[in-house]
Amino acid sequence: MNRLRDAPLQRTASVRVANRVRRQANTPSFLRSFDLSRANSLILDYAILDGPFMSARGIEMSTSGEISSPGRKTPFGPLPLSLPRTVSPNLLQLVVSDYVPNALMYHGHLIGLFNTRIDTATPQLGPVMRTTCDVGSGTLFCVGDLFPTLRDLFPNRGVIFSFSTIKAPAVVVRQPERGGIRFQMLGLIEVAMTGMNNEAPIGSMEIHIEASMKMRMSSKNVRGKVNLETIRLVTRSPQTLVQDELDDAGFLSREILQRMVNDILKQGIPIPVHPLFRLQKPKLSLADRSMVLETNFQLNQNIIRQLISEKLA
Repeated sequence: MNRLRDAPLQRTASVRVANRVRRQANTPSFLRSFDLSRANSLILDYAILDGPFMSARGIEMSTSGEISSPGRKTPFGPLPLSLPRTVSPNLLQLVVSDYVPNALMYHGHLIGLFNTRIDTATPQLGPVMRTTCDVGSGTLFCVGDLFPTLRDLFPNRGVIFSFSTIKAPAVVVRQPERGGIRFQMLGLIEVAMTGMNNEAPIGSMEIHIEASMKMRMSSKNVRGKVNLETIRLVTRSPQTLVQDELDDAGFLSREILQRMVNDILKQGIPIPVHPLFRLQKPKLSLADRSMVLETNFQLNQNIIRQLISEKLA
């Protein structure tokens, strides 16, 4: 058994509840419309792939860092990795393949991690999810302004957008001079109308997104922020979702869609470092198909005590 990976982390019920409340309080209200509980089934593997060895850098080792879902393996693998030639003055130098975020997105796609629904009850966006603007509520813009055909066919109705990914989103990491981090996503938006206590589907459209991404570090996650460069909406229901209107909507709704994508990514990509290590002010740079993390760290005393007590028991 790999004690570093499999050692149990004993936590009291009160601590778990307090942490859950704290996480919910820190979650933006818009993001609470996403069912992030699906991510609980994903597994991050810290398994050591090769035996550690000594070098001029110190101790070197390779770990898996694979994110997977129960019973499923990732059907692709990482490109070969190597540490930078320059020896870092920090205690820890870590090269993370872009395989890690792509594995997360692949399995996230399979379990519906990115699926979401936006309707009149969605925080912040709810007031605009109508075919006819409610001037009395102070709303000066609504979905009907983007899609006049929907406004004419279904006046004074609430609008529902149900988003799902058609295939797994993809991230490609390059050096900044070669384009930096590129992000692609292909999704499906199913549109329905509300009224008279029922919901009626009226059509669907594809959404194609290409974007650049900037990354920032925390002690546990790499968080991305997307700048949408291309947004293309393609109708699957031309009688209700007119392509000319979708072309205009893709341009006009860029800010809303960019906010949606960034809220999805705000939870971050976990850094494949065992909880034994607590990172201190990590710095991130980009290489070819990988990210280089340099940081100092402290050892997690709670885990060390657990390992020692388990060995002595």
